[in-house]
Amino acid sequence: MVAESKGKGKGFTIKSFLPILTYIFQSVSKLNYHMINLLKFIFSALLVFMCYKVISTSLESNLFEQWNFLGSIPWMRATLWDFYANIFIITLWMFYKEKSIILKISIAILFVCLGSIATLAYVLVYLFKLKDGDGVKELLLKREV
Repeated sequence: MVAESKGKGKGFTIKSFLPILTYIFQSVSKLNYHMINLLKFIFSALLVFMCYKVISTSLESNLFEQWNFLGSIPWMRATLWDFYANIFIITLWMFYKEKSIILKISIAILFVCLGSIATLAYVLVYLFKLKDGDGVKELLLKREV
């Protein structure tokens, strides 16, 4: 036997859920705001660190003089294959986001030549382009118009 509700105002209505929905929306908005700011901080710090690392290593050692030696190391070859596999994946994502073919090709070349420096800069540009209330979903899926 099912108990029936007698009287007015008993039971759930859309109005009774509005405060809950408002709270959830505000919480998600705050979470998006904090997540985006955290990502801006992390990606900026990584960009500065990678620029420092590449410049200091370049001053210490010439890659082109070391190329034959580095190419003879199996782990170095595996690292390069790993790097280019990651660049391929990131480039596919960038091709999805960008509209202009010239921009797509230019950014792909920068990804290959500059590695994580170009990738971090690219993602940072989009992090700073996000509007208030935008989150990681918009960062990853929103396409340029």
